[in-house]
Amino acid sequence: MSLRRAFLALLVGARLVTSAPTQATTQACTDINNALPGKVLTPGLLALEYEFETQKYWSTTLRSVDPACIVQPVSAEDVSAVVRILNTYPTVNFATRSGGHDPNVGHATVQDGVLITMTDLAGATYDAAKQVAYVKPGGEWNDVVGDLEPSGVTITGGRLGLVGVGGYLLQGGISFLSSQEGLAADNIIGWETVVANGSIVNVDATTSPDLAQAMRGSGSQFGIVTRYTVKVHPIGDVWGGFCAYDSSQSDKLYALLHTFIKDGAQDPKAAIIFSDLVAVGGLGTKLLYYFYDGPARPTSGPFADFFSVPGLICAPKTQKYSELLKSNGEPARLLNSRVSFRTYTLPYIPSRPQMYSEIRAKLAEIATPFLTLLRPTSQFSVDFQPLPTLIGKISESKGGNAMGLTSSDPDRIILEVQGSWSSASDDAVGYGLSKQLTDWLEEQVPKWLDEAGISRDVYLPLFMNDAAGDQPVTQSYKDYEKFKALQRQIDPNGLFSTRAGGFKY
Repeated sequence: MSLRRAFLALLVGARLVTSAPTQATTQACTDINNALPGKVLTPGLLALEYEFETQKYWSTTLRSVDPACIVQPVSAEDVSAVVRILNTYPTVNFATRSGGHDPNVGHATVQDGVLITMTDLAGATYDAAKQVAYVKPGGEWNDVVGDLEPSGVTITGGRLGLVGVGGYLLQGGISFLSSQEGLAADNIIGWETVVANGSIVNVDATTSPDLAQAMRGSGSQFGIVTRYTVKVHPIGDVWGGFCAYDSSQSDKLYALLHTFIKDGAQDPKAAIIFSDLVAVGGLGTKLLYYFYDGPARPTSGPFADFFSVPGLICAPKTQKYSELLKSNGEPARLLNSRVSFRTYTLPYIPSRPQMYSEIRAKLAEIATPFLTLLRPTSQFSVDFQPLPTLIGKISESKGGNAMGLTSSDPDRIILEVQGSWSSASDDAVGYGLSKQLTDWLEEQVPKWLDEAGISRDVYLPLFMNDAAGDQPVTQSYKDYEKFKALQRQIDPNGLFSTRAGGFKY
């Protein structure tokens, strides 16, 4: 037996001691196995394969969650069979996992329940006649982009190749292409979906506009999507990559960020992610991910101005889109840590260019006591992601999304607060540090708006992809009540609203 197999066998033995699914759950797993022979894994049946599936999560926090069984469907019909069986066991909880990038416990994991994993439903095909891609929910963006690239097209999708497909699309999806195409979800025009009663329904954006709008950013509350029909975007060689900067360049970079948020969308082919890292001892590094939808970057304008600032490492170049996404994602794949996300939507305040440095300083103040030599690999970051007015205009023109972005939106910034650490004993503190920052922002942002003479009524919906599980994301949507009623109509017995994880209406 190889060392890897021996290690997995030891883990399986440990799980057999601690796992305690209910009798109903065990029987549900048996029924599913009888309906889908060879597609169900348990700690006792196909145990090594079961263990391999439990380790496919990006955040190591989720790798210790033990489902009673894991189902590996290969079609919508398989998923339908699982849902129909789950309906006969009303006390059995379940979860669906696409790529496993969401770090929130209970979203794509379920202790002692039924896990439906989309491992064998991955990839994309291109329909040249209809100018759409058919995209499966499993796998990661490397798979989708790689499948479509030979046809000279892509879809509005993830910026790091390791990000999972299904969760990203269901929760909205901000993209390097968003200033040209809107959110990723805005470009979905069809959803092959297994709804709560087990039926397979093809949701069409033209014939079901309200449901389509709801499914563009509500998460998995309306069903399990087994295939997306998505409008494509032509793509050739792109220019992009990341640069790393030390703290001596902070003032210049913050000033350029402030200008880019206001004016960057004048060239919608340009995009950035501005990541502000705090490591051990409060030491900081800035990572800027650059993207330009063309083989060469512009030589003037808000995007080009960043390149007047010298970086420690600067790797942008002309390359294939697939190459860029893969290189962006591979360092994150190596993180091998317990990870937290948290989000906040910031207003763009023209008179407050110091806002970004204030937020970074507050994060450092909060996190530095935690970031000691006892935790040498731990880190926290705030990522500033421009959400210009233009994206809302595009979203509205394509039928709208659950976030409620429109052409009347102001410029805003999606803030992602990310933390990582290695020990489970640090979980409570680690999650709490990010919450301290967003609690502080809840107090500060109204004051900043008052000082700038801007109404406090500015619409600032939370961005689901970057949110922590305890954040009231759907409650921040302007059409919350409308979507809640629609969810109850489609799921009257609460299959998804009470028995599966994720954000709820």
